[in-house]
Amino acid sequence: MGDVKNFLYAWCGKKKVTPNYEIRTAGNKNRQKFSCEVRVDGYNYIGMGNSTSKKDAQSNAARDFVNYLVRTGDVKSEEVPAFVVGEGDGPPVPAGGGFVGPSGGPLPPHIALKSEGNERPMGGPGSSGYGGASWDRGANLKEYYNKRESPEEHTSE
Repeated sequence: MGDVKNFLYAWCGKKKVTPNYEIRTAGNKNRQKFSCEVRVDGYNYIGMGNSTSKKDAQSNAARDFVNYLVRTGDVKSEEVPAFVVGEGDGPPVPAGGGFVGPSGGPLPPHIALKSEGNERPMGGPGSSGYGGASWDRGANLKEYYNKRESPEEHTSE
């Protein structure tokens, strides 16, 4: 995540400005959370970032500001370093051919609208949204009512 901060510093250096970070602390001493704002002179946007460490909060704020620069066309998305997930910090990134989002990681299931294997749209009634698996709504209820309606033989001794 630190690569984005370096990228923002380098980009600001070309423009002869410096990013200004402001960090605020919230929570008690044992469970502190940090919120960070980054501002750049000449831009009417404040990058926001939150985390449990100051460094990550700054990186998140820098990523937010860089995403703003991409949206406004000041920076090309190809120039921005990809978001790198440390080992054990998050879901694995698909190797070769999976859905890849703008940050380099996999797209969340609600954004990936088509399955990888076939080209039919995901979702719709009876679909779980993953690989075309379907589910029967209320299957357990149907089973319960069928058992309840059928006469059961009770033996009493």
